[in-house]
Amino acid sequence: MPILIFFLLHWYLSLFSQTFFLHRYAAHGMFTMTRGWERAFYVLTWLTQGSSFLSPKAYGILHRLHHAYTEDDPHSPQFSRNLFAMMWKTKRIYNDVLHDRVPIEAKFKRFVPNWPRWSASAIPGCRASAGVPPTRCFTSPSPRAPGSTCCCQFTTRWGRCTERSSTGFRTNTAT
Repeated sequence: MPILIFFLLHWYLSLFSQTFFLHRYAAHGMFTMTRGWERAFYVLTWLTQGSSFLSPKAYGILHRLHHAYTEDDPHSPQFSRNLFAMMWKTKRIYNDVLHDRVPIEAKFKRFVPNWPRWSASAIPGCRASAGVPPTRCFTSPSPRAPGSTCCCQFTTRWGRCTERSSTGFRTNTAT
């Protein structure tokens, strides 16, 4: 039962992070935050969304573009062969916006939250400076793979560390 409560709480916190911080704050600018609160929500969003973490900067810009250009929205199914082609195109556009590879009008970048230092360490996933979101430490109770090298050290109170083995899969190991 405690694990079910944990996952339900985690899921609702993830929805809250998406709705409150990414959508209402980053994309629509419905309210303001101090720098401290903005950074706290960066971290909360990263913790609750784990490997699905989206940069608030890129999300905010893409969502604003989505509202401004609905007639030729790149993540509309009518402009792609199928659902997977649409998702792949959206991923490419997201990465281009995230890494400043495409010119974006200033009006879409205005007041978008941006914490480059955090994004540089958090977005690559396992290379995050603080380790990995604690939820990843619960997801795969497999034993340590022979020859694995831990690329991130986040130890839970149960003594588990998420690692990336030589095969590229994440494993949990007792420390």
